[in-house]
Amino acid sequence: MNVIEQSLKIIIPSFNRPQQLVAKTLQLLKDVPRDKIVIMCSSFEQSIEYKKILGDNYKVQVSFTSGIGQKRNYIRQYALKNNIKYLMSIDDDINAIATHEGKELSSDEVYKMILRGFYETEQRNLSLWGICGYSNTFFLKDKTTTDLKFIIGNFYGTIIDEVRPIILSPYSLLEDYYFSCKHFLREGGVLRLNGFGTKTNFAKNKGGLQDRFTSDERILTESRICDKMLEEMPEDMVSIKMKNRGRNLMLNRHFKISDVISNDESKLDVEG
Repeated sequence: MNVIEQSLKIIIPSFNRPQQLVAKTLQLLKDVPRDKIVIMCSSFEQSIEYKKILGDNYKVQVSFTSGIGQKRNYIRQYALKNNIKYLMSIDDDINAIATHEGKELSSDEVYKMILRGFYETEQRNLSLWGICGYSNTFFLKDKTTTDLKFIIGNFYGTIIDEVRPIILSPYSLLEDYYFSCKHFLREGGVLRLNGFGTKTNFAKNKGGLQDRFTSDERILTESRICDKMLEEMPEDMVSIKMKNRGRNLMLNRHFKISDVISNDESKLDVEG
């Protein structure tokens, strides 16, 4: 067991869908040591239902949170409290991990890819890494990047240490955009393995966010968060784009930390 494996946990946030968890993400991780996996549900009542299905095979932890934004924050706080340095968060509805060659990774290959992600992230003195949120091979490229790219929340890793305070999101949705921006601003990069992507059915599986928001509520909430993040983040870092289900954010991959410094210096010159 290498150094990363010794302090690695894979935490799976799940809400009201234990059967799907077993059929999808736990199947994807079937060859991963079970003591590396923690199931994070929202309430004591839910934990009972999960334990009925999972038995003693996996640890089930209760977050007592409401919404995915709060739960992702709790997961980071849980990792810090429990000395988990290499925190992997995977949603409960991942069907497979696709490659740029059109293949699907085996469970053992998924685990090796996770270890690789943490190793390459740490080598670059960064703390956030992930893969693509799509599986279309036309867009998947066998390339590792550290520019400003979206690190999707359904499959990402974070290095938690005492030197860098954990980053928490104030938003109930689009928290993965917030994490992507804030980690980039702090460290000058986020690592993405662009040759891999998640296969899942966004906003279609029962449970999860679909039990938290109606379609209209989610569209309205995300629209409001888009406006807030546009105000909060440095100029030219994010922009608004329209998708089938409403407004969303787009990150500027050409954005540099030096842009923030240059803008601040310009403001000082004007004020001076």
